Amino acid sequence: MNLHTLVERHSTLFRLLAAGALCAAAASASAHHSFAMFDPQHPVQVEGTVKSWEFTNPHSWLILMVMKGDTPIEYAIEGASVNTLIRQGFGPHTFSPGEKVSVTISPLKSGEMGGAFIKAVKADGTVLTESPTPN
Repeated sequence: MNLHTLVERHSTLFRLLAAGALCAAAASASAHHSFAMFDPQHPVQVEGTVKSWEFTNPHSWLILMVMKGDTPIEYAIEGASVNTLIRQGFGPHTFSPGEKVSVTISPLKSGEMGGAFIKAVKADGTVLTESPTPN
């Protein structure tokens, strides 16, 4: 096998591997940034008590305890990334455990208790919003 043939074969293999890696990365990014699980056409307002505020990447989480009759139900509310939230005035202490808050979400299509964060109104009247599609 001459050098030209060897380089040509490795070049083709490299191109195939690179194309495969790009396809895998695109599929992963697409899956990560898909918000198809939420129903933005039917926003829901829930009122409850903050259990925790997870100011983390790639997405933040507001865990809210909502009373349904005498039973507390945990809602997991997904928000944007730390970088996005900082630009919109959020911080690690935006929500505190025990705090009462009213939150508007795009609910999960599955019917599970949770959704994508749209807006929160704190007990003191402070209104917090973020971009329509958290990222």
